[in-house]
Amino acid sequence: MRANQPPSPRPRLRRAVRTTAQPLLLAGALALWIALDLDEGTAAILSLAGAHLVLAVLERLVPAVPRWRQRPAEKATLVGLYLLTLVMLQLVLTWYGHTLLPALARTREALGLGWPTDWPLLAQVLLLFLASDFIYYWIHRAVHRWGWLWRASGHGFHHAFHNLHALNTGANHPFEVLLLALPTVLLAGLFGAGANALAGATVLAVVNTSIAHANLDIDTPLLRWVFTNANQHRRHHSLVFEQSNTNYACNAILWDRLFGTYSEGPVEQTGIGPREPGLLEKLLLPFREPDYADTAASRRGPGQG
Repeated sequence: MRANQPPSPRPRLRRAVRTTAQPLLLAGALALWIALDLDEGTAAILSLAGAHLVLAVLERLVPAVPRWRQRPAEKATLVGLYLLTLVMLQLVLTWYGHTLLPALARTREALGLGWPTDWPLLAQVLLLFLASDFIYYWIHRAVHRWGWLWRASGHGFHHAFHNLHALNTGANHPFEVLLLALPTVLLAGLFGAGANALAGATVLAVVNTSIAHANLDIDTPLLRWVFTNANQHRRHHSLVFEQSNTNYACNAILWDRLFGTYSEGPVEQTGIGPREPGLLEKLLLPFREPDYADTAASRRGPGQG
């Protein structure tokens, strides 16, 4: 480097992304929601769009694993899967609203349960965010423990991708959408959480999940003890079976720390085997896994189903 040549901005950008990208994106998403007074669905969609635009640019400039480059066709496939997941989520939420919520409301009345509506809104948002991921932590952990549930949920579809990126957060098997929507619906229905708390928690969750899947070196001091970041969740998608059976909390890594399933370290490759299955193969994973797959279903050990 010449003496009068300024240093490359990439190392500085990489350091800034590592320590500030997650809190800035989360705060920005919540600020947008509050400023525009948006409903749950609109807030989530706008926050997702903005977060993914920023994450895509950063993944291009300072990827955590530079060799994990996406071809245009791969990006188009992930975008299509993301849109399909959003549509199915809306259908499932509508169905839950007609079937599950009335039963939960009756249970709430019978047990005298209630939501702390007198708390500041941000505190309610954080409570619902953490509590929802507490439920999902145990669902997710069970999926990775029991082979039959791994197949029934179609969770192998989400794990089958090599080269993890932010867009992978929306790459889910249609079977799994039922589980993705369940925790927040259960809490909102059983305790009667208000619409504002539900909208804020949804914004926080969808943006943080996108950050957690990004091909970025993100590991903010202090925040890393509570909110799941990309370095932690990449570990969960590792090709190494033992590494993938850790860090189950997609949003609140706090639960892994408390219940002994937290791990950290470098990840060479993501996926369920040395080859990434094609799209049709991924869709058929609940019924048939490739011979090279290393999953809860393929191992069929004690308690694996």
